Amino acid sequence: MAAPFDPKAYEQAVVKPLRGWSGRELPDDLLARYAIDLGMSDQEVERRLREVRSRWNKGLSSAGFSQKVYRAFLKADEKLQQEHGAKFSRIEWWQAYAAARQGANQEQVDDLARTLREHFGDLGLIAPGQLDATVRAAYASLSPDEVDEAVAKAGVRRSTPVELPKASGLLDTTYRHLRDHLIDAGKSGVVELLHDDAAAFRLLDTPVDLSVAVVNRAVERENKRAGNQGARQALGILATAAKDGDLRKLALFHLVDDVRRQHGHGVPPSALLKQLLRTRWDGDEARLALFSVLNESARTPAGNLGSIRELLEQGRLLAAQQMLSSLSGAEDAAAATALVERQLDKVRELVAGARDALREGAEADAVHRLRQAIALAGDDEDLRAELRRIPPEPVLGITAREDGVTLRVSWRPAASHGPRTRYRLVRKEGRVPTDPDDGVVIAVEAGRTVAVDRKAPAGVPVGYAVFASTEGSPWSRPAGVAAEVLPGVGDVRLSFSDGAVEGRWIVHPDAVGVDVLRGDGVAIVPSGRTQFRDRTAQEGREQVYTLVARYRCGDGTEAVSAPVRVRTTANGRPLPVRALSIQAAEGGTGPRVKLAWKTQADTEVMIRRAVAPCRWRFGDIVAPADLDDYGEEVVGSRDENDGWQLLVAEVPTGLFHYVAFTLGPSGAIRGHDETLGIALPVSGLQHQRLGDAVLLAWEWPERVGTAEVRWQAGEESGKRLLTRQQYQSGGGCRVPCGPVEVRVKVRTKVLAEGGECTSADVELVVPASPPTVRYTVDMTRKPLVGGGTVKVLLRADQEIPRCTVIVVAAEGPVMPRRPADGRELIRGERALSPDHDVDLISALPRLRKPYWVRCFVDTAGVHIVDPPVKQLKVS
Repeated sequence: MAAPFDPKAYEQAVVKPLRGWSGRELPDDLLARYAIDLGMSDQEVERRLREVRSRWNKGLSSAGFSQKVYRAFLKADEKLQQEHGAKFSRIEWWQAYAAARQGANQEQVDDLARTLREHFGDLGLIAPGQLDATVRAAYASLSPDEVDEAVAKAGVRRSTPVELPKASGLLDTTYRHLRDHLIDAGKSGVVELLHDDAAAFRLLDTPVDLSVAVVNRAVERENKRAGNQGARQALGILATAAKDGDLRKLALFHLVDDVRRQHGHGVPPSALLKQLLRTRWDGDEARLALFSVLNESARTPAGNLGSIRELLEQGRLLAAQQMLSSLSGAEDAAAATALVERQLDKVRELVAGARDALREGAEADAVHRLRQAIALAGDDEDLRAELRRIPPEPVLGITAREDGVTLRVSWRPAASHGPRTRYRLVRKEGRVPTDPDDGVVIAVEAGRTVAVDRKAPAGVPVGYAVFASTEGSPWSRPAGVAAEVLPGVGDVRLSFSDGAVEGRWIVHPDAVGVDVLRGDGVAIVPSGRTQFRDRTAQEGREQVYTLVARYRCGDGTEAVSAPVRVRTTANGRPLPVRALSIQAAEGGTGPRVKLAWKTQADTEVMIRRAVAPCRWRFGDIVAPADLDDYGEEVVGSRDENDGWQLLVAEVPTGLFHYVAFTLGPSGAIRGHDETLGIALPVSGLQHQRLGDAVLLAWEWPERVGTAEVRWQAGEESGKRLLTRQQYQSGGGCRVPCGPVEVRVKVRTKVLAEGGECTSADVELVVPASPPTVRYTVDMTRKPLVGGGTVKVLLRADQEIPRCTVIVVAAEGPVMPRRPADGRELIRGERALSPDHDVDLISALPRLRKPYWVRCFVDTAGVHIVDPPVKQLKVS
């Protein structure tokens, strides 16, 4: 039963969003304009039309823009009634309209997604006000659901900017000293200095520990090390600041202060984000912080009662709440507060009603109420998140029946389900599953209402449940059915060879045996579970065979399947292809497949490809004219290898049925078939090593949104399925591997009607990372007589049994590029490892300033990383 018509909610959801309407063209979402629910009956549609038209006529007495909108609604209604007549009050018309509109508006949805991706895709965030303004400017005909679809396609999400500190909390001079010391220490920020590890940190939500105890531990750790004066001096400032102030505020300000200045100089957001991510700041928080910096100039200005009222009419309740604090007049402030509280109470009432409806199992009513709440508070991302968490209605009319050796489960979608609704079929022995993980998952498909269980246990009661979900929503309540499976034999193939009839079939693995009876009453003893050979069949006569599968039940008794009858004429003829394999192949200018089947002497086999399944049964003889009408022939290069025929051919993308036909004098014999979906592969696969991980990047084919990445790193292996949105938000695909060689395979996946399309693998070998040596330089000088001592501290990230190390000193403003550019202070062979440091100490001769002290390695395959220039150069 449809929810009752609510005039106030209708005003908020449909009329007030048109406040900025130009008067030229109304939004074309008739479902929203007439408040029609696709689950209504004809009588409910007629009643709703009367209620809506009554509201429009009453609205003609309204003042301002509402009167203009209602007048336009009534004028457009007259045209629609003249055009469609009585059909207009039938739910079938509305369902057909909804389906047609969805296709017609898809271009606008895609265009809005491109606009959002282009302008907000770098960060993946958009403020609710920005989105509303964008939609009103150029996409006013889109419904809220279509706007949400575009937002999801663009890979962005609504988010409210956060307040970031505008000051460090330190004296300006002290802060500048801290910033310089952090640069000297080679640290990107306060968190990296205090937490000397590689973990990502958070500062906005559940922030990292920046207490006095953490500062003290960092001071103790740094005192045990040699040389890093910048770190010690920075920790001294932090130790004082931690006692008197908030280090979290200081850490935040240090991270965003530079970003603010660079943004003012026109640096693009993508470059600013990379800068923040290099500090190891959590990616989501870094994006939100940068998003907030970019929106600081667009924060809510001081307002008045009129602007509060306008925000409420636009459904921007949170913005109106924020503006309350900027009102100066006591009378206006009281009136505005009353308006905000009234709308807030209505939102709370709708949300409470939605939650009650959800507890009672009325998901459609809960969705309706929450959408009304969002119409009043469209800038509340929590409400939108709660709407996304409401599961769809369960499916209807689930049935299960045997289909050969498999079991076929089908169902009907609920009225609120759309083409993107996914269905998850789960099986459980003994009872119907109660949740999506309560049993064996048989299929997860979008838009399809039929699934086949090829491994259903036979002879025991089983239960099936179907769960529905839309993108981002949880699974629905289950719709279940119980069944007992006794499948018969399937894919029976008869042929005549060497004076005997040969029979082959497939049977459920739980079958204990198959009985074969010839039409004249003779029992044929099978030579195995899936074949027989009848040498007593008379050549030239038609033979009929009946096959029955036997199963052992739980109580020890036997049960039999329904009989399967097949017939053949005992004549010598070519045999159908009994096994056909197909897989995606690499190479070529486009997608390719490789097919293989067993060679038959003196026969020709044709492979045909079609979108529709083959209408002939295995072994049927097909006339040449009929064969030409089915799909098209797969043409490519052929080869023979070890008794197998091989065919490699270029094919279009998509899911196709490939069928083998053996050509004979009386026609083509239908053989085995396989289904394969081919997608375009990725291109330009490349890698970059980042410590113990490899960052993969590639170019996505058009209209491909999912890729599967598999890797082998030494004895370890892994697999990851990621969407295009996850790839973009993560800046690529990160594979944990360590320093060893990594073998990577990437293939794309595309959902298609009837199954999944995959591409050929694109492979990449990432060589093992070379050992890296890092070092620090600490010099003590004699101020009066010159000279002094230099201490070099070495550490490697891998074991290096023998590494030749050279330390040189060179005078002049230019840093030495090779050992020959300076005076050699130390040369020696050392064993380096990640577990301990190696000290090299030498006397420092008298040198004229400026001069440099730099370390080199003379061992093949070893990479050395210099410390900050301040350690190397003496000015």
